Amino acid sequence: MKIEDYTYKKSVCERYDLRWKHNGWATFTIDENGGLFNAQSDFGNYSYAWPNHGRKSFKHFIVQDLARDPEYVLGKISKEDYFNLEKAENGWKARIIDIRKQDACTKKQARDAWEFINELDLSGSVDYIQNEIYSSSEISAISEEPWYDFEIELDYPYMAVRFANEVMPMLADILRKEIEEKEKASAPTEAEKKKSHFDCTMNVSKIEPFVDRVMAEEILRNEAER
Repeated sequence: MKIEDYTYKKSVCERYDLRWKHNGWATFTIDENGGLFNAQSDFGNYSYAWPNHGRKSFKHFIVQDLARDPEYVLGKISKEDYFNLEKAENGWKARIIDIRKQDACTKKQARDAWEFINELDLSGSVDYIQNEIYSSSEISAISEEPWYDFEIELDYPYMAVRFANEVMPMLADILRKEIEEKEKASAPTEAEKKKSHFDCTMNVSKIEPFVDRVMAEEILRNEAER
């Protein structure tokens, strides 16, 4: 089926190529008109659009909002679908220690649960690991709610986190300087300020005689009505 009834809008984007030590790189494409953000980098490729950002310009939004809030950026450009094996294993072992300190299990039960975690095959899928933990007799022996005490926590991918925390501030620094230079260039010079002040003074001097006459006429009218 051919779609013939359509509209389109053309806009010009700006491209920023960043390079840093150890061959780090990132290329950003920004569309000021539609709030379109696109990035290709050695930390991954990301894109999103903020057409209603509420700032003076999209660049202001990047500098004042995006670069200062990595969690917000991650929520838009990435997903919490990364299973951090090391973090999970350390968290589970810390929970075993807490349960033992609370005398909620015996020393042998804590040791058996610890060994179970050590021998657990963490190369499988998240669903597989979750099922192994929740159905484990060693874990059930020290916890009545293994889905709570030994929950599976997912994080944002490591590279996405680095992009939001390390690369975005570099882009913001570039845009901040660009905005400052543009505002400085558009600001009136001292000569222009003096001329503006002179023009205002001249206008006031032209109005003053008229104002004085009007005030005099008003006073005379008030006296006549008394």
